[in-house]
Amino acid sequence: MEAHRHFGKRSSGARGQALAGRKNAVLVAAASALLAAALIYLFVSRYDKRQVVQLAPPQTAVWVAAHAIPQGTPEAAIAGEGYFKRIEVPTARVAPGAIVDPSQVVGEAATSEIVAGQQITASDFTRSTSLISGLLRGDERAVAFSLSSEQGLTSYLAAGDTVDVMLVGTKGSEMLAQDVPVLANAAGIVVLRLSDRQALIVTAQSTKGSLWLSLRPSIGASDSVRLYSVGS
Repeated sequence: MEAHRHFGKRSSGARGQALAGRKNAVLVAAASALLAAALIYLFVSRYDKRQVVQLAPPQTAVWVAAHAIPQGTPEAAIAGEGYFKRIEVPTARVAPGAIVDPSQVVGEAATSEIVAGQQITASDFTRSTSLISGLLRGDERAVAFSLSSEQGLTSYLAAGDTVDVMLVGTKGSEMLAQDVPVLANAAGIVVLRLSDRQALIVTAQSTKGSLWLSLRPSIGASDSVRLYSVGS
């Protein structure tokens, strides 16, 4: 009887050890499966990211018109108004001749109207001094006067100078306008940039006498004579 009981105890212990061994094997297999799944997930996610980076098209920085730019508008006015905007586009969509820096068109003017969003190209601008309309804004007007070399300082005036406009008549001299920009000077024909009101006054008064221009200092100019003052 004692031997039988001892044998039964040994059989029960063996079965317990076998069950424990199978449980451990199942746990190890499950852990291995989870680890394999995690490694596969990491590999796939990293592979997908690499694929996205590789598939993204190369980008190139270009300049576009932030607003519509009329024909004849000079680059200086465009830059001053913030009409150039830098964006990045796929390299395959870069327009032929697209500028990479606005300095490429400094001193030039738009050869034709540029619509908003259009890429700026070198062919959109040309170096020209004949597009005077592009130098005007709002109520500004360009008015040309034919003057002698003495009256208009035509041997010395250049675009960018500023002058005072005087009327000399039988009753004396009168100051009609001050600090007036010179837009052009060609063979004694001087083009001035005036406001629409100044244009009316100067052209009307020019029938009453002779117009004379006086050149102002480029820096630190001041005025000691009031407009429309008359001197004997």
